[in-house]
Amino acid sequence: MKETHPATTDTLRLDKRRAPLSQVVLTALKDIQTTKVCPEGFELFLEGQLPAGIYILHAGRVKLSVTGNHGRQVVLGTALPGDILGLSAVISGKYYEETAVAAIPSQTVFVKCQDFLRFMDHHPEGAFWVVQLLSERVTTTLEQLSYLNHAPSAAVRQ
Repeated sequence: MKETHPATTDTLRLDKRRAPLSQVVLTALKDIQTTKVCPEGFELFLEGQLPAGIYILHAGRVKLSVTGNHGRQVVLGTALPGDILGLSAVISGKYYEETAVAAIPSQTVFVKCQDFLRFMDHHPEGAFWVVQLLSERVTTTLEQLSYLNHAPSAAVRQ
């Protein structure tokens, strides 16, 4: 995951290519979220676990990792304030694709699966925003894979 700068707007990382969510949609999202304070080492969710909901990181850092071929944890990157975690798992309804652990004491907001899916159903602007976020994630992942494919093998092993 590519690191981003801390959010400048309330909680959500906004990209220059995306229009900010309207106040009505932001308020609807705030109405269904709960705040969670996570100590260092707290597991927000585990790879392979059925999704409980999404997490929006307000403060702190969250380490994202997956299990490699030989059972070793492979760090994918660090989530920063404004990042949304667990989004694709909630949308697909399958499982979390990665493990998310608070690297330092962190504050998140949590939105339950059913509440978030209902939010998207009632707010097409919010649903389109989610499509944009997932599309960006696919693009970032493909860029990372392309880099790994073209990187010298010694660099990949590090």
